[in-house]
Amino acid sequence: AEARGHELGPQRVVERARVLRQGSGAGSDVGAMTFAPQIEVVERHLVDALAKGARVLSGGRRVPGRDGLWFEPTVLVDVDHHMAVMRDETFGPVLQIMRVADPDEAVTLANDSEYGLAASVWTADGAKAAELALRVKAGQGCINDVATSFGVADLPLGGVKRSGIGRLHGLQALRDLSVEKSVLVDRFGFSRELWWYPIPRMLAPLTRAGLVLRYRRGLRGKLAALSSKRR
Repeated sequence: AEARGHELGPQRVVERARVLRQGSGAGSDVGAMTFAPQIEVVERHLVDALAKGARVLSGGRRVPGRDGLWFEPTVLVDVDHHMAVMRDETFGPVLQIMRVADPDEAVTLANDSEYGLAASVWTADGAKAAELALRVKAGQGCINDVATSFGVADLPLGGVKRSGIGRLHGLQALRDLSVEKSVLVDRFGFSRELWWYPIPRMLAPLTRAGLVLRYRRGLRGKLAALSSKRR
C-alpha cells in the first residue's frame, strides 16, 4: 500500500519494473511461469481488475513473440478489495499499488484477507515499524526487507488463517517433528481416587467449596457463598 503524499509514487515502481531482465539464463531477474493454468489465473485477475476500474501502468500481457509461459512484469494501480487480484492469490509477476489514508488503514486492509503467510513493513520509524508488524496478521514479517525471514533458520516459518501448514525452522518446527508424550506418576499411593466409582457423596460439595474459595472475589463473598444452601 502507498500512503498519500509519499515521495515514492507508482512511477518510480514502473521505472524499476521496466528495467527488469526477463529470461532463463544467467543474469536474468524474472523467469517464465511454470504452470500453464496459473498464467490463465493471472490474466483472469487482470481482466477482472481492469473491468472494475484498475489501470495497468506497465506490462499486463504475455511477452509478445515468445513461446512458453512468459508474462511481463506488471504494475497495477487504482485497485481495491472488490477485485480478485487483491483478495485471491495471483501467483504471477503482478504488483498492485493501493493508496491508503494512513498506516492504520493500511493495516486494516492488509488484515482484510483470508491469507496470512508473510508481510513487509517499510518505514524509517523503527518504533512504528515494530508496532505495525505486530498488528499485521501474518505468520512472519520483515521490516524494511522482504522474504529474508525465510532464510533465518532460527525463526519459525509458517502462516496463519488459510496460509501454510505447521511450522518450519526454529524450536517450533522441531516440536512438529516429535510426538510429545506425558506420563503421570502416583506419588501418594492412595488406594483409590475421589472420582473413582462409586463416587463419594461428599465430592460434589467439596468441589463446589473449592471453586468458591478459588474464584469468588473477596472474603465476604467467599463466606456468603459457602454458607448459602445449594438449591
